[in-house]
Amino acid sequence: MNFFWNKINKPIFILGPMADITTLPLMKICKYFGADVIFTSMISSHAIVHGSQKTFKIIEFTKKERPIIIQLFGSNSDDMIKAIDIIEKKFKPDGFDINLGCPAPKIVKNMCGSAFLKDYDKAFEFVRKIRENYKGQLSVKTRLGMNQFDILPLLKRFEDIGIDAVTIHGRTVKQRYAGKADWNNIHKIANNLQIPIILNGDIIDQKTAYQELKKSNIKGIMVSRVAMQKPWIFKEFKIKKDYYLSNKELVKIIKLHMKYYLAYNKNKAFIEMRKFLSSYLKGFKYAKELRQMAVKINNQNDFNQLIKNINNLR
Repeated sequence: MNFFWNKINKPIFILGPMADITTLPLMKICKYFGADVIFTSMISSHAIVHGSQKTFKIIEFTKKERPIIIQLFGSNSDDMIKAIDIIEKKFKPDGFDINLGCPAPKIVKNMCGSAFLKDYDKAFEFVRKIRENYKGQLSVKTRLGMNQFDILPLLKRFEDIGIDAVTIHGRTVKQRYAGKADWNNIHKIANNLQIPIILNGDIIDQKTAYQELKKSNIKGIMVSRVAMQKPWIFKEFKIKKDYYLSNKELVKIIKLHMKYYLAYNKNKAFIEMRKFLSSYLKGFKYAKELRQMAVKINNQNDFNQLIKNINNLR
């Protein structure tokens, strides 16, 4: 393991955590296109401590996907510490990330994720205890605040206790995913801290990414939903220009992604691929008809017919 947040070269481009989406098949595809760092789906520390095999499955990765950061959520720091120890021994990831930003009602109801932003002292003590018990790379992903931008003092406290990096989603908890991400306040955070700050929220193309990278000390960009729609965005980041797949290239990527899913979870592969196919086909000729077919695939024959129809487009 040789990944250290304080040694990363700007800019760094990261695949963000998405529940039931950022699993091994998507990790592989995004790495294929040049993702620098990959965060796993958000993992329940409680589920890990209680030996959930389904949860362990979500964490799976190979050395080709490294560096891998395991993102954890929970309400109890003792559970979090135990979960980190279990995962460390079993998977040896490159680091862990504490989720303090998820606004999903079921997460907040259980006093996890963004629920911690209701009480900054409680959030600090939660993170401090985890930091004291885990000496590896430990980062935090959070938001600008609960109802307004007021997170900076808490982040300074995190820096003081040795948190290695922070990813900021540019909205408050109250906003959830509405409105436009506030990048300016993320830049303010980056200019007031020494540790790496990663900007997250609403970056959908390489041009915007590089415009924002010039504005402050942010060390990189994390993308999530757009990577699901077009994982080749990581190639766009690297070549610094837009990249348009031909039908032939699209078929190659779809087949590769399907191959990864069949190896990862053969029983659910075709159903799981539906959501990716629908995104991949957006913008292509006859996309509506192809997407209607894509969301109904159940087996190899259905998949082969879809590929045939894409190949027949001229």
